[in-house]
Amino acid sequence: MSRIQPTDAPPDEGTTKSDLIAAALQHFADQGFDAASLRAIVGDAGQNISSIKYHFGSKEGLYDACVVTVARRMSIEGPGEMLKLMADDPMAMTPEIASRAIRAIVEAVIRDAQKPSSRIESRFMRREILMSGRGSDLFLQEVLSGHIDFLSALVARAEGLQVESALARLRALAIIGQTTFFLTAETLTRKAMAWDRMTDRVPELIDAIYPLHRNVKALA
Repeated sequence: MSRIQPTDAPPDEGTTKSDLIAAALQHFADQGFDAASLRAIVGDAGQNISSIKYHFGSKEGLYDACVVTVARRMSIEGPGEMLKLMADDPMAMTPEIASRAIRAIVEAVIRDAQKPSSRIESRFMRREILMSGRGSDLFLQEVLSGHIDFLSALVARAEGLQVESALARLRALAIIGQTTFFLTAETLTRKAMAWDRMTDRVPELIDAIYPLHRNVKALA
Protein backbone atom coordinates (compact mmCIF):
# COMPACT_ATOMS: atom_id res chain seq x y z
CA MET A 1 0.00 0.00 0.00
CA SER A 2 1.41 3.37 -1.00
CA ARG A 3 1.60 5.97 1.74
CA ILE A 4 2.92 9.50 1.53
CA GLN A 5 5.91 10.07 3.77
CA PRO A 6 6.32 13.09 6.07
CA THR A 7 9.34 14.19 4.05
CA ASP A 8 7.25 14.63 0.90
CA ALA A 9 6.68 18.29 0.06
CA PRO A 10 3.09 19.55 -0.33
CA PRO A 11 2.11 19.91 -4.01
CA ASP A 12 1.99 23.27 -5.75
CA GLU A 13 -1.43 24.89 -6.12
CA GLY A 14 -3.29 24.30 -9.37
CA THR A 15 -1.97 20.76 -9.86
CA THR A 16 -3.96 17.54 -9.95
CA LYS A 17 -2.53 16.57 -6.55
CA SER A 18 -3.42 19.89 -4.93
CA ASP A 19 -6.96 19.78 -6.38
CA LEU A 20 -7.48 16.29 -5.00
CA ILE A 21 -6.13 17.28 -1.58
CA ALA A 22 -8.34 20.38 -1.44
CA ALA A 23 -11.44 18.35 -2.26
CA ALA A 24 -10.44 15.55 0.11
CA LEU A 25 -9.91 17.97 3.00
CA GLN A 26 -13.51 19.14 2.69
CA HIS A 27 -14.92 15.61 2.70
CA PHE A 28 -12.62 14.22 5.40
CA ALA A 29 -13.31 17.26 7.62
CA ASP A 30 -17.07 16.84 7.25
CA GLN A 31 -17.40 13.06 7.25
CA GLY A 32 -14.20 11.50 8.54
CA PHE A 33 -12.00 8.94 6.83
CA ASP A 34 -14.38 5.98 6.71
CA ALA A 35 -17.48 7.82 5.49
CA ALA A 36 -15.80 10.03 2.89
CA SER A 37 -16.48 8.89 -0.68
CA LEU A 38 -13.61 8.76 -3.14
CA ARG A 39 -16.04 9.21 -6.02
CA ALA A 40 -17.37 12.38 -4.43
CA ILE A 41 -13.83 13.63 -3.84
CA VAL A 42 -12.66 13.08 -7.40
CA GLY A 43 -15.91 14.54 -8.67
CA ASP A 44 -15.35 17.77 -6.76
CA ALA A 45 -11.73 17.84 -7.92
CA GLY A 46 -12.68 17.29 -11.57
CA GLN A 47 -10.59 14.13 -11.69
CA ASN A 48 -11.16 10.37 -11.79
CA ILE A 49 -10.56 7.48 -9.40
CA SER A 50 -7.39 6.41 -11.19
CA SER A 51 -5.80 9.78 -10.38
CA ILE A 52 -5.90 8.93 -6.67
CA LYS A 53 -4.15 5.62 -7.24
CA TYR A 54 -1.56 7.30 -9.49
CA HIS A 55 -0.72 10.19 -7.12
CA PHE A 56 -1.39 8.70 -3.67
CA GLY A 57 -1.73 4.95 -4.10
CA SER A 58 -4.88 4.64 -2.01
CA LYS A 59 -7.48 6.43 0.07
CA GLU A 60 -5.12 6.12 3.03
CA GLY A 61 -2.34 7.77 1.04
CA LEU A 62 -4.62 10.65 0.07
CA TYR A 63 -5.68 11.11 3.69
CA ASP A 64 -2.08 11.17 4.91
CA ALA A 65 -1.23 13.69 2.20
CA CYS A 66 -3.96 15.94 3.61
CA VAL A 67 -2.43 15.68 7.09
CA VAL A 68 1.05 16.51 5.82
CA THR A 69 -0.19 19.43 3.70
CA VAL A 70 -2.06 21.04 6.60
CA ALA A 71 0.79 20.35 9.03
CA ARG A 72 3.35 21.95 6.73
CA ARG A 73 1.22 25.06 6.28
CA MET A 74 0.72 25.38 10.02
CA SER A 75 4.50 25.08 10.50
CA ILE A 76 5.21 28.15 8.36
CA GLU A 77 2.07 30.26 8.95
CA GLY A 78 -0.10 31.19 11.93
CA PRO A 79 1.23 29.57 15.13
CA GLY A 80 4.26 28.19 13.31
CA GLU A 81 5.24 31.64 12.11
CA MET A 82 4.80 32.98 15.64
CA LEU A 83 7.06 30.28 17.09
CA LYS A 84 9.80 31.10 14.59
CA LEU A 85 9.67 34.76 15.62
CA MET A 86 10.38 33.65 19.18
CA ALA A 87 13.91 32.47 18.54
CA ASP A 88 15.10 33.22 22.06
CA ASP A 89 15.62 30.52 24.66
CA PRO A 90 12.48 30.57 26.86
CA MET A 91 14.65 30.22 29.96
CA ALA A 92 16.39 33.48 29.05
CA MET A 93 13.05 35.32 29.15
CA THR A 94 11.54 36.98 32.17
CA PRO A 95 8.40 35.25 33.49
CA GLU A 96 6.27 38.14 32.22
CA ILE A 97 7.71 37.94 28.71
CA ALA A 98 7.20 34.17 28.72
CA SER A 99 3.56 34.71 29.76
CA ARG A 100 3.06 37.22 26.96
CA ALA A 101 4.65 34.79 24.52
CA ILE A 102 2.16 32.09 25.52
CA ARG A 103 -0.71 34.52 24.96
CA ALA A 104 0.73 35.50 21.57
CA ILE A 105 0.84 31.84 20.51
CA VAL A 106 -2.76 31.28 21.65
CA GLU A 107 -3.84 34.37 19.71
CA ALA A 108 -2.00 33.16 16.59
CA VAL A 109 -3.77 29.80 16.76
CA ILE A 110 -7.21 31.38 17.24
CA ARG A 111 -6.78 33.98 14.50
CA ASP A 112 -5.32 31.44 12.08
CA ALA A 113 -8.30 29.14 12.62
CA GLN A 114 -10.71 32.03 12.02
CA LYS A 115 -9.33 32.82 8.57
CA PRO A 116 -11.73 31.66 5.82
CA SER A 117 -8.84 29.94 4.03
CA SER A 118 -8.02 27.93 7.17
CA ARG A 119 -11.46 26.88 8.36
CA ILE A 120 -11.66 23.57 6.51
CA GLU A 121 -8.07 22.70 7.40
CA SER A 122 -8.64 23.60 11.05
CA ARG A 123 -11.81 21.49 11.23
CA PHE A 124 -9.97 18.58 9.65
CA MET A 125 -7.08 18.74 12.12
CA ARG A 126 -9.29 19.25 15.18
CA ARG A 127 -11.17 16.13 14.14
CA GLU A 128 -7.84 14.31 14.02
CA ILE A 129 -6.88 15.44 17.51
CA LEU A 130 -10.25 14.91 19.18
CA MET A 131 -11.18 11.64 17.49
CA SER A 132 -7.69 10.12 17.32
CA GLY A 133 -8.02 9.66 13.58
CA ARG A 134 -5.50 7.74 11.49
CA GLY A 135 -3.49 10.92 10.91
CA SER A 136 -3.12 11.94 14.56
CA ASP A 137 0.32 10.35 14.97
CA LEU A 138 1.54 11.94 11.75
CA PHE A 139 0.21 15.34 12.82
CA LEU A 140 1.93 14.96 16.20
CA GLN A 141 5.18 14.14 14.43
CA GLU A 142 4.90 16.94 11.86
CA VAL A 143 3.70 19.83 14.04
CA LEU A 144 2.56 19.27 17.60
CA SER A 145 5.67 17.59 18.99
CA GLY A 146 7.92 20.63 18.51
CA HIS A 147 5.17 23.05 19.52
CA ILE A 148 4.48 21.17 22.74
CA ASP A 149 8.19 21.16 23.63
CA PHE A 150 8.50 24.92 23.10
CA LEU A 151 5.24 25.74 24.86
CA SER A 152 6.27 23.55 27.80
CA ALA A 153 9.48 25.54 28.15
CA LEU A 154 7.55 28.81 28.07
CA VAL A 155 5.13 27.54 30.71
CA ALA A 156 8.01 26.41 32.91
CA ARG A 157 9.56 29.88 32.73
CA ALA A 158 6.27 31.76 33.16
CA GLU A 159 5.04 29.69 36.09
CA GLY A 160 8.28 28.88 37.88
CA LEU A 161 8.14 25.16 37.13
CA GLN A 162 11.00 22.77 36.53
CA VAL A 163 12.17 22.71 32.92
CA GLU A 164 11.02 19.57 31.10
CA SER A 165 8.89 18.60 34.08
CA ALA A 166 5.74 16.55 33.61
CA LEU A 167 3.69 19.39 35.12
CA ALA A 168 5.03 21.95 32.62
CA ARG A 169 4.24 19.61 29.75
CA LEU A 170 0.78 18.87 31.13
CA ARG A 171 0.11 22.59 31.54
CA ALA A 172 1.14 23.13 27.91
CA LEU A 173 -1.25 20.40 26.79
CA ALA A 174 -4.01 22.00 28.90
CA ILE A 175 -3.51 25.30 27.06
CA ILE A 176 -3.67 23.50 23.72
CA GLY A 177 -6.75 21.61 24.88
CA GLN A 178 -8.59 24.75 26.01
CA THR A 179 -7.77 26.51 22.76
CA THR A 180 -8.95 23.50 20.77
CA PHE A 181 -12.20 23.37 22.74
CA PHE A 182 -13.11 26.98 22.03
CA LEU A 183 -12.39 26.50 18.33
CA THR A 184 -14.19 23.16 18.08
CA ALA A 185 -17.21 24.23 20.13
CA GLU A 186 -17.48 27.64 18.51
CA THR A 187 -21.27 27.46 18.08
CA LEU A 188 -21.78 26.31 21.67
CA THR A 189 -19.46 29.04 22.97
CA ARG A 190 -21.22 31.78 21.01
CA LYS A 191 -24.64 30.67 22.20
CA ALA A 192 -23.57 30.26 25.81
CA MET A 193 -21.92 33.70 25.82
CA ALA A 194 -24.55 35.40 23.59
CA TRP A 195 -21.81 36.41 21.15
CA ASP A 196 -22.48 37.18 17.50
CA ARG A 197 -19.00 36.31 16.28
CA MET A 198 -15.90 34.70 17.75
CA THR A 199 -13.62 36.94 15.69
CA ASP A 200 -14.72 39.93 17.80
CA ARG A 201 -13.90 38.12 21.06
CA VAL A 202 -10.30 37.00 20.59
CA PRO A 203 -8.91 39.10 23.52
CA GLU A 204 -11.51 37.62 25.87
CA LEU A 205 -10.74 34.09 24.70
CA ILE A 206 -7.03 34.66 25.31
CA ASP A 207 -7.74 35.94 28.82
CA ALA A 208 -9.89 32.87 29.53
CA ILE A 209 -7.23 30.46 28.27
CA TYR A 210 -4.16 32.18 29.70
CA PRO A 211 -4.60 35.38 31.71
CA LEU A 212 -1.52 37.56 31.82
CA HIS A 213 -1.46 37.87 35.59
CA ARG A 214 -1.96 34.21 36.35
CA ASN A 215 -1.94 33.20 40.00
CA VAL A 216 0.92 30.74 39.75
CA LYS A 217 0.89 29.98 43.47
CA ALA A 218 -2.61 28.59 43.13
CA LEU A 219 -1.17 25.77 41.03
CA ALA A 220 1.12 24.56 43.78
